Amino acid sequence: MAASMDVNLQMDQYHARHPHVAGSSLSSHPNTGHLQHEGANSRLPSQFGIPSQAHHFGHVHDSYVNPASSVQQMLMQQQMQHQRSVSFAPQVYDSNERLVKSLSNHDTSPHSQVNQMHIQMPTHQQISRSLQSNNPSVTPSAQYSPAIEHGSHHSPILKDTYNASNYQMQDQSHVLTHASHLQQPVYPYHSDASRIQNPQATAHSTTELSSPQYPGHHLPMQVNNSASGDNEVPHSGNQHPHMSTAFQTPSAPYVPPVKKRRGRPPIHPTFDVAAGTLSDEDEHTLYGAIRSGRVAPQTVVDDWIEQYKTNREPAMLELIQFFISCSGCKGKVTPEMYSRLSHTDIIRRMTEEFDEESGEYPLIQSSPIWKRFRSNFVEFIQVLIRQCQYSIIYDQCMIDQVISLLTGLTDSQVRAFRHTSTLAAMKMMTALVDVALNVSINRDNTQRQYEAERSKMQNRRASDRLEVLMQRRQELEENMDEVKNMLIYIFKGIFVHRYRDSQAEIRAICMQEIGVWMRRYPAMFLDDSYLKYVGWTLYDRIGDVRLQCLRALQPLYEDPALINNLELFTSRFKSRLVDMTLDKETEVAVQAVKLVSCILKHSDSVLEDKDCENIYELVYCTHRPLAQAAAEFLTLKLFEVDSHAPPTRTRKGKKRSENTPLIRDLVQFFIESELHEHATYLIDSLWDQCQMLRDWEAMLDLLLEEPGRGETAMDANEETSLIEIMVCCVRQAASGESPVGRQAGGHHSHSNTNMQTGGANAQDASGRGRGGGPAGPGSSSVSSTREARALTEERHRMTEAMITALPALLSKYGESPERATNLLAIPTYMEMELYTTGRHERHLDLLLQGVQEIVERHTDPHALLACARVYESLCLDELSIAAKCQTVRGTLLDHLVDLYRDAFLNYFNDQGEEPDQDDEFHIVAALKRINAFYSCHDLSGLDLWDSLIRIAQSGNDASGDVVAQAICCCYHALLWNLKRLQESEMDKTESNKLRRQLNLYMDICIGYLDHSHKRLASESFFSICDLLVVFSRNLCDHMPNLHPPIYVADRDLELKLTNYLEQRVFIDDDDEEEDESAKFESLHERRKQLSSFFKLVVFNMIPVRAAAPLYKYYIRSFNDFGDIMKSTLAKAREHHRVNTARMIAHCLELCYLQVEAASNNHVERGSEGIQAVKELARRLNLSFGLDLIKIRESMVALHLEGIQFCVSRAASTAASGHPPGVPSNLLFLEVVSEFSNKLLRPDKKNISEHIRRN
Repeated sequence: MAASMDVNLQMDQYHARHPHVAGSSLSSHPNTGHLQHEGANSRLPSQFGIPSQAHHFGHVHDSYVNPASSVQQMLMQQQMQHQRSVSFAPQVYDSNERLVKSLSNHDTSPHSQVNQMHIQMPTHQQISRSLQSNNPSVTPSAQYSPAIEHGSHHSPILKDTYNASNYQMQDQSHVLTHASHLQQPVYPYHSDASRIQNPQATAHSTTELSSPQYPGHHLPMQVNNSASGDNEVPHSGNQHPHMSTAFQTPSAPYVPPVKKRRGRPPIHPTFDVAAGTLSDEDEHTLYGAIRSGRVAPQTVVDDWIEQYKTNREPAMLELIQFFISCSGCKGKVTPEMYSRLSHTDIIRRMTEEFDEESGEYPLIQSSPIWKRFRSNFVEFIQVLIRQCQYSIIYDQCMIDQVISLLTGLTDSQVRAFRHTSTLAAMKMMTALVDVALNVSINRDNTQRQYEAERSKMQNRRASDRLEVLMQRRQELEENMDEVKNMLIYIFKGIFVHRYRDSQAEIRAICMQEIGVWMRRYPAMFLDDSYLKYVGWTLYDRIGDVRLQCLRALQPLYEDPALINNLELFTSRFKSRLVDMTLDKETEVAVQAVKLVSCILKHSDSVLEDKDCENIYELVYCTHRPLAQAAAEFLTLKLFEVDSHAPPTRTRKGKKRSENTPLIRDLVQFFIESELHEHATYLIDSLWDQCQMLRDWEAMLDLLLEEPGRGETAMDANEETSLIEIMVCCVRQAASGESPVGRQAGGHHSHSNTNMQTGGANAQDASGRGRGGGPAGPGSSSVSSTREARALTEERHRMTEAMITALPALLSKYGESPERATNLLAIPTYMEMELYTTGRHERHLDLLLQGVQEIVERHTDPHALLACARVYESLCLDELSIAAKCQTVRGTLLDHLVDLYRDAFLNYFNDQGEEPDQDDEFHIVAALKRINAFYSCHDLSGLDLWDSLIRIAQSGNDASGDVVAQAICCCYHALLWNLKRLQESEMDKTESNKLRRQLNLYMDICIGYLDHSHKRLASESFFSICDLLVVFSRNLCDHMPNLHPPIYVADRDLELKLTNYLEQRVFIDDDDEEEDESAKFESLHERRKQLSSFFKLVVFNMIPVRAAAPLYKYYIRSFNDFGDIMKSTLAKAREHHRVNTARMIAHCLELCYLQVEAASNNHVERGSEGIQAVKELARRLNLSFGLDLIKIRESMVALHLEGIQFCVSRAASTAASGHPPGVPSNLLFLEVVSEFSNKLLRPDKKNISEHIRRN
């Protein structure tokens, strides 16, 4: 590193001879008028809020004066060398050549700054404000003076020294704009040192570079920072009267011959000074090279640096053109413009040539070539700074002009300029941060070498090396000061204004990069004066900006070395961070939960209990990443293993697992959350975080072993909850799938009402799948081989633990139907072959015996269905235990059929006696068992159809519960008969027999739709809807040779189905005596019924028009059924768009007729009824979307349907012999007009002609 520094110091002779120039400037003392040196030894402000002292950028009063002798010596050296002069220190003079303190007597509070600024916004967003000039006598000098003063720029940075009030955010709703500060930073090529030189001599003097030195750019400071520059303040008279801004060249400059290089031709265009144009095409420019991506940015930068060293002006012109072109502007910066115009004027010229109509520019293009361009653009800037870090960035030419140009572009009213230049400036600042780190490392190394050399004995000390190290250290310190000054200027000149830009993309860039600066250079940027910008932006209205803020903070909180610097920030913005865990943007909420988890790791006392409770509940949300992030927080807070806790033992002396206390805590958390039907969501959230969920021995010991000394026995509620949790863990270990309804991404709500409670796809207690379509994206399959192997191993371990304990669990907890139902789900996830390979035949016998006892003991539908599924899993033909299990199942079924026939004979006795309650109980219990096994096993060989259909036909003689159970059994019998017909391809006789059974069964169910018994009517409705799908016309495609039975709904059946829904589903559930759980179950049942009917509409089993009467309740029942009705509209529109539009028109016609009947055929325009119809039309209009071309045909059909409805009654009146008059339902056109805003102009004309013709 030292050798490279020596080489670079020799390369840059200017810095070697004048180390004071780095980060310094010459200025006039306000009292004596002598030149003074400031910059390298100036103290840097600890933060940007500077009460009274001048800042290195924009403040020159209260300067730090060097001794007069050193100033005079530096002045003499500068005059002798005819050195180019560029100053980093701004100087503000009045017309009498006296240095004044600008804005020293003005109020510099943030609110005053906001009131004094004139915000530049687009014309349609302009905010009228009076422009108050802070100091009308101040005129700018043509030098690098950003003029960023607290009185002149209206950033929300507070002036006072940092305390908690520094985080007081101002009302920024009126300052969120692209023009963010009052005065344009001035960043010219030359400095006021030209006043003491002959300007012509300066223009023709030579330096270490071979190119002639030309006067640079003057960016005038503006009072109104607009892109048009109408308020530009003219240059004051303190400039040299003979200074020329022309592109001057010496009369006979010496240009060394350019050697021809081997390899590809240079990508840079040749520069024709005489013509002032570029001779090559765009593809040979910097922009073309970066856009094409055929040349690595490293090579492009190397070529540009070589050209810069050879001829500076063309290289800088090309670099300026590069930033202009990357913004999407096709304008060209000519050499004449570059030499004569300031950067402000150049930007104004380019703005005039910008194509603002398209609104497209490279950074927002989504095609792959432009995405690659963005990455190349960023890499080019970073490589440029990295390659120039040892010499060129200190020459006070390249970096000055680039920063000046980017500062001007960031203040443009053109979004493309602001976006591109902000990205470039922020990435440049990131690269400068890396440069500062390198300089800091080299400085520290040099300091250590210097201290080591100085500590040597006098006779062993190398004085030359000591002097070289001292000079090198001084040079590095000056470089460090200069880089810091660049960083501060970019931050205050660009970041402070752009972090609240009107465009979210620009604000997001600022937040993304400030996080990088804080992480890489915490010594400078991890300070509360910088952190407050991130804190304020946490309240941004755009989710992506808030997300970038959280991502910026995440690495800071993860680093223990930086956590102490965030204490005040955490205390100020903790409440906001906690609130963001409930953000409507799920990705923001996920990041917020992760950030709060980091805070919890380092400081448990920061978060209060109420802060944690909101995050706890997120483990039940449907968005899986958010639930997992909340589970990580929950694990850190509650489920950490206490290594110092004494071990506990059971009553038998068996040592408990260290996870036992954690499992008991999990059970307690589950009980207190009061969401007892959502254990599967809880386990899915915690599965990857908590290893205790895989500790099968700990859970089984808690359930089977008696508590030991000092332990508290679990109560019944805790045991039930633990069983449910353990079963969910078994399911997770065997399948690895998320529960139905849990999404991997997408929008969601955090309210508990949106948590999945079992959708229309869930099987009911009868084993029948009701409503709904296939499962959503929540069920994710294991794809990779490694995950599949891990899943197999986990399932194997689970089976080994459960295979021996399951009989004991059923014996101990099988008396409770709820507990038995949960435990009987375990065998369906086990690896059944272990019964044979592991020599567990005895445990298999115990399991079969336990299941049979539960079947004979319980009549609960859920428990019986669970038993039937256990036999289904054990009796699979491919299992080695199938023969034994099938024998046991056959014996059990024979026993159940015998019980059923005895109960049937007792209930329907030949003596005509009325059955008593015992007879009804026994036949209902027998039918429940038959129904449960019929849903999973084929009982067709037991000859049950005749007796079952007899019960189904006896609706007037038998009770509703008995008939409802028979309806369910017959439903399963029809499905099994159809399955046998498909598999064996029987003759037409069997097909005709099935047709007769189907027709008889459907007639019976249709007759029960209006039955007073609620359960019977509901089962009949479900059976009709399901069988209309199963026995649809599509069945002919699968069985073309057998002419299978087909059942198609007629118009009468459609009306009966819709009448059932209107009477049983769209009802007001306002019974205050009914508890909330019963209301919820009732709503869930009604939603399933509505889904079953709309399934017929979506699959075209019945016409779309049949659903028109149901959409009358669209607004009234939107909270309960709005999602189902909207989804049906969307699906139906995909298949038959025009018919769906006509259905909506027909729905509105039915509503209008109801209003007309209620008003005795006298409908008034302002009546409440007609207003309700118009509101329904407006809501239904929103479902069509905004693509007018796509919905054009639908809109025309809807209007014609409505017009036909209006004129139809007038036509019928004329046909009856009465004189034609105004149609009585002409007012309906006002309802139709709610859709007219989506008609295209040609369609409006055609409809108008249609009305005139008819």
